[in-house]
Amino acid sequence: MNNDVIDPLALLYNTSFNLHKVTPLTIPGSLSLQANLKSHSSRLTNLLRGDVLRGVRVASETVEDSTSRTGNLRRVEFSTIAISGVNGGLRSVAIVFLYEKITYSAFLVQNSNQDASQQVDQPARRISTRKASNRGEQSNSYPLLLTRLPASLQSRFIEYLAENFDCHISSLRIPDRFIMDSIESHVDIFTPTDKPDEDVQPARNLQIWLEPPFLSKSGDDVGFNKQGKLQTLKTIQMTFSRADLPGMMYKGNELKNKQAGEEVANRGPFELAFSLYAYHHMGILVEKMRVSKAACGEFVIGTAADGSGRCKILTGPIENPAAGDQPAPEGRKHWSGIISALVHLAC
Repeated sequence: MNNDVIDPLALLYNTSFNLHKVTPLTIPGSLSLQANLKSHSSRLTNLLRGDVLRGVRVASETVEDSTSRTGNLRRVEFSTIAISGVNGGLRSVAIVFLYEKITYSAFLVQNSNQDASQQVDQPARRISTRKASNRGEQSNSYPLLLTRLPASLQSRFIEYLAENFDCHISSLRIPDRFIMDSIESHVDIFTPTDKPDEDVQPARNLQIWLEPPFLSKSGDDVGFNKQGKLQTLKTIQMTFSRADLPGMMYKGNELKNKQAGEEVANRGPFELAFSLYAYHHMGILVEKMRVSKAACGEFVIGTAADGSGRCKILTGPIENPAAGDQPAPEGRKHWSGIISALVHLAC
């Protein structure tokens, strides 16, 4: 029995990933073709082993310095996987770095609204002479890259992608509204209905971290603006028990139906109930704060000081088994999951 067999899909869950956005990959044919997967598996394995680097045989000091912790690199595997979810799920290319003592992983996730090998419009950009001379190239759309790699390995991997696929990789910045919108989409399914026996119940508590917003301070003495936070207030962590979430959704929908105005229309039921609770019990104006992190039964997502994101996927999107293929109730929509939301953000 080969004990080196790894299930790439299992590596996707319960692991914290750095988030990146990727421009379309330029490659002859589709990246998901078995020949391309095998070719890049072999090339990246050789590169990281130090066997081949720009056509010259060299030894990699970086790899040698880390072997005491990771062991020697056995191989790198590119493979295709299907990420389950609403609307047929998502297709992805998993890249597994199998060392003797540890396994690292990365995932290129495609846009569900577009076939990964479909030719897409791209802005004009410089293309190398070698690339321009190739025939039959296609633009493969994998806008989201998830990486769980040490810094040195991540740097070399991103360099490999940029050089071999003529693409650009950058950190995926999380907008201020994204985390709250993701919470709203996740908890929407817990809204009580007139059929209590069919209501979906949360499996875990919901935790939210609030921070004061970043402020631009005018530096008259130095002649430029600096970004900073209020030093008198750090981070506030709030936990809502799973038993309270349906009630908050009920209260939020009640508030949304009673109140009017553009401000209410742009905020979801949970945010309205959350804001009311925070103001009455803690004197906090949620709309003046920044949601920096959230943890629920489906995902954990947060932002660093520079706005770049990290995410842990715990499960796929939660669905109501009693609903089957029926459309979502009026005023609600099916949640395709945090990965789909991140792909849409990266596009």
